[in-house]
This record gives sequence, C-alpha cells and structure tokens, in this order.
Amino acid sequence: MAEESSNYNSTFQNEIKGAVVGEGNIIYNYFYSREEVKPVDSAIAIDEHLPCPYKGLFHFGPNDAEFFFGRKIFIEELYITTKTRNFIPVLGASGSGKSSVVLAGLVPKLQKEGHWQFTHFRPGSDPFHAIALALVPLYTHDLDQTDQIAQARKMAGYLQDGSVPLSDVFAKIQQNHPNHRVLLIADQFEEIYTLCNNQEIRRKFLDCLLASLETPVSLSSSATVLVTTMRADFLGNALSYRPFADVLQNADLKLGPMNRKELTEVIEKPAQKLAVTFETGLVERILDDVEDQPGNLPLLEFALTELWNKRTGKQLTHKIYKEIGQVEGALARHADEKYGNLTDDEKKKVRRIFIQLVRPGEGAEDTRRIAMKAELGEQSWSLVKKLADARLVVTSRNLSSQETVEVVHEALIRNWGELREWMNTSRVFRAWQERLRGAKGQWEATNRDSGSLLRGAALAEAEEKLKERPDDLIDEKEFIEQSIQEQQRLKQAEAARRKREIRTAWGIAAGSLVAMVISGGLGFTAWNQKNQSELNQAESLGRYSLSLLNENKDLEAFVQAIKAGKILQSQHTTNPEVMNALQVVNFSGRERNRLQGHDGSVNSVSFSADGKTLASGSYDNTIKLWNLETGKEIRTLKGHDGYVTNVSFSADGKTLASGSWDNTIKLWNLETGKEIRTLKGHDGIVGSVSFSADGKTLASGSNDSTIKLWNVETGKEIRTLKVDGSVSFSADGKTLASGSWDGTIKLWNLETGKEIHTLKVHGSGSNAIL
Repeated sequence: MAEESSNYNSTFQNEIKGAVVGEGNIIYNYFYSREEVKPVDSAIAIDEHLPCPYKGLFHFGPNDAEFFFGRKIFIEELYITTKTRNFIPVLGASGSGKSSVVLAGLVPKLQKEGHWQFTHFRPGSDPFHAIALALVPLYTHDLDQTDQIAQARKMAGYLQDGSVPLSDVFAKIQQNHPNHRVLLIADQFEEIYTLCNNQEIRRKFLDCLLASLETPVSLSSSATVLVTTMRADFLGNALSYRPFADVLQNADLKLGPMNRKELTEVIEKPAQKLAVTFETGLVERILDDVEDQPGNLPLLEFALTELWNKRTGKQLTHKIYKEIGQVEGALARHADEKYGNLTDDEKKKVRRIFIQLVRPGEGAEDTRRIAMKAELGEQSWSLVKKLADARLVVTSRNLSSQETVEVVHEALIRNWGELREWMNTSRVFRAWQERLRGAKGQWEATNRDSGSLLRGAALAEAEEKLKERPDDLIDEKEFIEQSIQEQQRLKQAEAARRKREIRTAWGIAAGSLVAMVISGGLGFTAWNQKNQSELNQAESLGRYSLSLLNENKDLEAFVQAIKAGKILQSQHTTNPEVMNALQVVNFSGRERNRLQGHDGSVNSVSFSADGKTLASGSYDNTIKLWNLETGKEIRTLKGHDGYVTNVSFSADGKTLASGSWDNTIKLWNLETGKEIRTLKGHDGIVGSVSFSADGKTLASGSNDSTIKLWNVETGKEIRTLKVDGSVSFSADGKTLASGSWDGTIKLWNLETGKEIHTLKVHGSGSNAIL
C-alpha cells in the first residue's frame, strides 16, 4: 500500500540475492526483511500474537499478495498491458500504492503463467550501477557473488559510456532464458531527479533506457518489459526532457485514488483472512475518516497496523481506534510518543537527523532524502538505530557499502507536526546546504581541483554557517576548510605580488628623486628640523593612501597621496615613503566613477558596445545596469536563485546574458528589463558567458567540465564541448577560445565542435578569456 522504503539492502553483502516469490521464483535484487504473514487455521485463530496482515508505512511485497486488496481492476490492466507493450510507466500520487500494485499485484499474477523472470532496482544516485546490479544475475548466472559484483561495476561503465547498448544486455539475458520473458521493475523512478544530481548522467541513463525500448515489443516468450513507478508530481521533470516526454505521451498508466468499495476491501479482508473481525460500525467510521483525504493509504495502513497491534482479542474495537488517534492522528501520535520518550539531548540530535532526511521542495512537495552515516556523525548513529526500531526511519547501505538512513515514508514528512515545524525553521539553511552539496560534488568530480572551491561571498557565507551549525555540516566541513585554505594561499600570493610592485615602485621613485635633484637643484640638505611635524603628517598620509589602495578605494588613495605630496612641495624637500606612495598610487588604476548599490561583492562587469552602459553581476543574486555618463543606476535585474558570476552584452546592446551559481543562464531584454528566457542544462556553476559577434549564439562555461553553445533565438542547446573554463568568441564567430584551470587555452571550430589547437600559456589556471 505504502510504496516507500522497505528494508531491502543493495549492498556488497546482499546485492545479488533476491526475494523468493511463491514456489521458488525470485525477484532478483529485491530485499525485504519484514515478517511474512502466513494463513492460519482455526486452531490458532484465537492466538493474540498473530502476525499483522497490515503493512504500516511499508509497501506490500510479492509474499504479501494474499493480503493485498483493493486494486484488482488496475492489476488486470497492468497485466493486459504486458502483452502489448515493453514499457509501462505507472504514475500516481505519493502514497497511492504504486510499488505495492506492481510487487504484490502484477508480479504474483505473472508468476502464475510460469514463464517470467523478475528483477528490481531503484535508480538512486547512480542509476547505471543500480540497473547493472539488477541485470547481472540474469546476464551471468554462472558467476559467484563476488564475481557478479565486479561484473555489475564493469557493466555499469559499459552502459554509461555507450560501448554496450542495453538492448545487447537484454538480448544476452533472453539467450540465457529462452523460454522466459523478463519483468524489469524500476521502482521509485523519481529518484533520478531527487538523488541523481548530475543531469548529464541522468540524460544518458534515460537515453540508454529509451534506445533499448525502440523496437516494438515482441509477443514471443523472450521479450523484456520495463515497468517504472514514479510520483505524479515529478511528471514535469520527466516531460522537460523531450525524448522521454515523447515516449511518455499517452503511454503511462495513472493510479488514482481508491473508491469506497476498494477501501472497504483494504480494511476488512486482511483481518478476515486471520479470523479477526471489526466491531459493528467501525469499518464505516474508518471509511468516513479516510475517504477523500489526499495520500490517505499510508495513513490508513498505519492506523490499521496500530489498531491490530493494540487489540485485546479477535475483534478490533472503537475504543482502541479512538486511543490511537484514528486515521488522521495515528501516525503523528506514534511519532510524538517515540519522540517524547527521548532525553533533551537526544531530542536535539533527532531534530538534526530529521532535517537531513528531507529535501526542500522546489515546485513540488518536500521529499525524503537518503543520508549517509558520515553526514550525521558517529555519535548520532546509535540514535538512528533507535529511530529505526521505532519504525520512523529505515537504515540500509548504499552501493559503496556505506550505512544510510531515510524517512520510512513521506507521509511522515506531511503529517508529523514536529517535523513540519523543524523544516519550516530550517528551510532556508537546508536549501543553501543542498546548493553547497552540489558545489562540493563538482569539486569532487574535478578531482578536487582548486578552481572548484568556494570563493568570495560564497565562502564567507559558508564559513559563517560552519561556525553557527557545525553539527549540521560534518560532511561539508572539509570542503569549506579547503576553500578557506585556498583563499589564504591566494591572499598570501597577492600580498607577495603587491610587495614586489612596491619594491619596483620604490626603485622608480628613487630614480625620480635623482632626476629631481639634477633638474631642480633640490637636495637632501634642505631638511628643516622645525617642519618635522608636517613631514610626519605627510608620511602618515602616504601610508594611509596605500591602505586605501589595498581596499580598492583608488580615488581616496589618490587624494591622500596628493595631500602628502603638497606638504613636500611646500617644504621644498623629498621623503622616500611619501614618494613611494605617490608613485604606487599614480601607477594604479584611477577611478572615473564609483558605482554603489549592490548588497554583496561584485563578481563581474561588462560594458555595452557603445560604452554608455555598464552591467554588474553580484553575489547578492542581482544584475544592475548603470548609466556611465551620470553614474546613476538604470535598473536592477532579479531572477537568479544563486550568485551572479558573469555578465555579457550582445553586440547590438539589446540583450544581456548572465551566468549564476544556480546552474542557469538567463537572457534579458535591456529595453524592458524583463527576462527573455532561462537556459538550463549545466550541472554546475555557470562561470562564463559570451555572445558571438552576430548575437545569434551564446557560449557558456561551467565547472561541470562542459561548455555549451546555445541558439539565442530559440534557447535550444546546439552543442556541448567537454572542457571547463571561461569562453570567448573570435570576431568572425567561427572560433571559440576556452581558458581552463589546467593552464591551457583551447581553440574550437564551432561548425564541427572539434578542438583546433591547445595553447599551454599559464603556469596555473586561466579563468578569464577576453
């Protein structure tokens, strides 16, 4: 009924095993540790310790088919569809029973035909490895468990790089089992959007699946049928990728809510199987409580489980039903009771644990999130086990044999008031943390390249958060600390560079002094003791001007240096420290105008072609346009959900492109200030954008190690180049230059997408190409 996590475990120890279905049949790669409910005869029907036929927040599995009711019509529709199609996407609301209807409904029905093999997977964060684990037992059945694990890793790599099509794997499986069809169950398919954060891998995986399904299903006994279960609120994500949208069109089977008759079967029939009855009127009371409530099945199943466990005989009563809080309150009451039994210190830890198990929704409801033991810390793990014993979370292991934990069902997220309150107060932090984890993932994907570390305002914010909430950032701590160390290294390098500049300026000043002596007859003998205080003031002004220069306040630095120089002029003398300040300030850039208005550091500026307008992108997530004649702000462009890293004008000055930490590029109409469109496709921070001379093509560079070319008019992606760094077009628009953190500049032929030449010109990374 509730399709959320069972205690199955895709680990190195267990991943090739499967669940026995009926008489010796197996669902490979499916693991479920719940106690099997067996029929009872009249001799033990009065036993008060009968196993519970209801599933709480767990789904019904293949061995629970005898107690699974209410979906007969839909199961028949599924069954008939396997005769004519090789791809069956099942869509339904969270808690509608998608997993149960496939595992406890369709599988046992197909098993009765006697010529089916079954295998199961959840996509998780690595869908290629997940599907390989499901297929290897059928592909190489003669290998031992250790060899099958190794084979799964090898197969995942082949599927991901395209060297072995999935259709070839299916063909080999069919050769191994010539008299059987295969049902491949992709359960909780929305995980490719909630757990797989790499869009390139996600699309490759979808392409891999879709290519294997292009051939119409054969009605022979060797055909493979893929069944996916997915939450309906993720349909928009699925439709955003056109190839997948085309396949889904008119192909999905929608699992709707149960009617009153079906709900009656769900309530009554499992108990009847074990000779237990309901007190008169209780079934109708439960129906009235549950009918027309969204996501009602998990709450109903949990309430029935509590009602069963607290019964005092062969009858389920109104009295116990009221005590457990009825359908609406049973789950919350159970969670409150378990939470209330904890110490104050444990309660604080539980709050930290649970907010890490929920991913803040973006255009959808909050969803469960699988957390690793390393994220929560060793001290919290004993408490995680206590929560698992209380049936509030489920522990498991991931593909790397790391211990993991997740909320037992998303109904807990929706219906437990404490958890809702915790998420409301921590939502901003958790949304920020998920973005931080994305940046950390990019850093790890680039072999911890320093160019992917945090910088500027992003680092300052992370450093502050680490001080405020160290217990919530255990797994991210190293990433933040490495970023801090890199910032310190860069500051030291900059200080050394500045010191070299000052030494050079000193030499220039000394030369200037000699020239002054020769040309003007000035000498050091002009020193006047009575004017020492004024000379001290000049030195102080000189030092102050240099400090202002270090703060990028060039205009103020220039003014103070001039004041110091005037004192020397009035005394007809020279002073090396003041001369140094004058020389350094004079050689530094001079401000024409200061433009102030951003609430965060300014990361990028760009002039329009006519030189009249300046655009600035900031860590305050905004872009500002400035009139350079007046220095006044024209307008502010808002729309990015992350720091703005780069801005670029089109040649005609009508369009502005902006790249951001939110992994998107936005195009802006500069006459109206309105957003034209958002370009999505990168899996990392977009750090560089550039228009071609004709304004028809835009290039974007990201720390996901790709550069993408876009059609500005349509917003469609033209091509992806496998390289990271900044981007710039040649004047004729035929060549693109990319600067990388590895110290190289690559030139690309835009007609072919091929690399023309590589220039090794930098000792370290190049982060800007003009």
